[in-house]
Amino acid sequence: MPSRRSVLGAIGTGAVVGLAGCSMAFSASSSETTAAAHKITDGFGRTVAVPETVDRVVGVGPGALRQIAYLEATDRVVGIEDMNESMQSAPYNLAHAGLDEQPVIGSAGPNAGGNSEPILAVDPDVIFYYGEPSRADTLQSQTATPVVGLRIVDVTDASARATMYETWRLVGEILGKTDRAETLISFLQETIADLEARTSSIDDAERKQAYVGAINYKGAHGIATTRKRFPPFQWTGVQNVARSVGADAPSVQVSPEQLLAWNPETMFVSSANLGAVRDDVAANPEYADLSAIAEGRTYSIPPHANYHHNYGSILANAYFVGQTVYPDRFADVTLESKANDIFETMLGASLFEDLTETYTAYQQLELP
Repeated sequence: MPSRRSVLGAIGTGAVVGLAGCSMAFSASSSETTAAAHKITDGFGRTVAVPETVDRVVGVGPGALRQIAYLEATDRVVGIEDMNESMQSAPYNLAHAGLDEQPVIGSAGPNAGGNSEPILAVDPDVIFYYGEPSRADTLQSQTATPVVGLRIVDVTDASARATMYETWRLVGEILGKTDRAETLISFLQETIADLEARTSSIDDAERKQAYVGAINYKGAHGIATTRKRFPPFQWTGVQNVARSVGADAPSVQVSPEQLLAWNPETMFVSSANLGAVRDDVAANPEYADLSAIAEGRTYSIPPHANYHHNYGSILANAYFVGQTVYPDRFADVTLESKANDIFETMLGASLFEDLTETYTAYQQLELP
């Protein structure tokens, strides 16, 4: 039986073709081998032929492995990128502790592009990839393995969520997990609808304002790094004081003067960067005059992102924000129970205790 890659070599490395691993019997005929695959359109608009049955996968780039975990397919993962401490504490890794025992297939990071030699060594059927689209064809050529580009975005608004729904459906189609993809989509839709309904009747003039700081974006940041579009605020009717920032980037850094001018009544900061937050407050004594700090209304939340977005944490954080800012609207919610329901549905594990042990999360903070 010819190996998969010897057959691919006969076809030509430039062909956009994917073949199953050793469990699939191959004919020496390249036409028969090609027929064993079906074509999909990936998130980059590329036509990729993938095996009918996919048993061995790897994820390359920020968020790629996480989508495999959401689709309940970590048992098919045969290699992982080198994880730093922050990545190891991401919810999908807490839920699937054995992932870090897989062979390392390359370095992680915002510009991760995959390392062909260690990928070849683990022999995946499909590589799921997030990153620079032009790199997808190169990696496919280097590994003679189908590379499926994924669009992974924040789920801030309906358009962004539609993008993620298509990504989940794409991964679900390739993995034979279409029902699971629809379960994820329905759950996200229903959860956001519940959050929005709780505060939809509040008049605009009565909506509370808040600030979120120290949000990870391609690394750790301090209190002055924020987001003008922050889903937990949008879904709970909280006015983001940074909504008027001119920059349209996902993450922006503001001056101490701007933060003082906003003077948010309530502030949330990422628990992953509490050290940086405390350093910032110590270095800028004027921060002590912020209402949120002076009056004890600063709270910690689990990271919005660890190597891309933690959708389960974002949903759980939204309930915490709602409870904190509009307690009467969320009086029926027990955060631990709600968070565990979210993580059970999305990752198959109750993670509230793990998250609160790993981080100083969902706590009122005393600063400095």
